[in-house]
Amino acid sequence: LFGHYADINAFSVGSPLLIAFLAFSLVGLPLLGNLVPSRVSFLSSMRYYAGNWAYSVWLFRGDSSKKLDAHLTKAAPRLPEQLRPFLDDEAITATLSKVVGFRAMHLHGRCLQALLPKAVDNIDDYEYLDGELVAGIVVGWNFGEGHLHNMQLLRSIQEQCNFEEGELRCIFVESQPMGRPTHSWTIADAATGVRETGKIRVKDLLDLQPWPPMENS
Repeated sequence: LFGHYADINAFSVGSPLLIAFLAFSLVGLPLLGNLVPSRVSFLSSMRYYAGNWAYSVWLFRGDSSKKLDAHLTKAAPRLPEQLRPFLDDEAITATLSKVVGFRAMHLHGRCLQALLPKAVDNIDDYEYLDGELVAGIVVGWNFGEGHLHNMQLLRSIQEQCNFEEGELRCIFVESQPMGRPTHSWTIADAATGVRETGKIRVKDLLDLQPWPPMENS
């Protein structure tokens, strides 16, 4: 394919409009997306699955995630309900936990070791759902794009589901911008809004394993 058109190069483009479009799409937009990742999709930024993209974690207290089924018109039921015809509860938990492992294996996923204790007092009281899973059932699409399950989606869901304070907490982590050594993060409650924001140094994450340190018994 490429050898057949080897005599055609970038300087063969004669249309100024096409040159401008290509320059914007192939240079300008990716550059902006890497400098200001909060404003541009990681797909348009051409970072794809490079281990540095926005993500979120949604923490539902008890069985409060059932409000999604009760109050929203969704693309599909919650994942446990989708899997229940095929798997028992233990297998469902193991399957969904693979997403937790996937997130933790990437460097920016290790932010959660510091952020989960900030978001909730006792993680065992909460159902942990990756934002991609929430977007998949509520929006009907995720494609790994963390900006699809950000504060805007949380506000939209809250308008219809009316979670009580503490019932739904979210952690939003943004990509590391090019030339800056930190990830920005936000912790929000569905009922009361943003609780805390901050930055975490990538250098600090390099010293962590994907799992938190085990306490000696």
